[in-house]
Amino acid sequence: MTTGTPTTEQPEPDDDKRSRLAERLQDLRRRLDAPADDQDLFELDLYSYDESLIVAADLLDVEVPKGARGEMSAEQRAILEERLATGGIDVRGRD
Repeated sequence: MTTGTPTTEQPEPDDDKRSRLAERLQDLRRRLDAPADDQDLFELDLYSYDESLIVAADLLDVEVPKGARGEMSAEQRAILEERLATGGIDVRGRD
């Protein structure tokens, strides 16, 4: 039944969450790639980035490298970034 009221197509909740998460990861990745003036801030950004990678992997049902849910190594991080890019979230913002 239609009510005659025009409807605008709303994005799926997961699509919105995915977009926000992709933006967050890209922003954190840019900050991590920039020279670190403040080591404490860098470590906080790295922790936030790793946690966000795990959230993105769970959202996309992407396999997380074994042991990476604890303290993530640079190699595990690179593997997960590549898997996420394949799954639809490119943390480096490449199209």
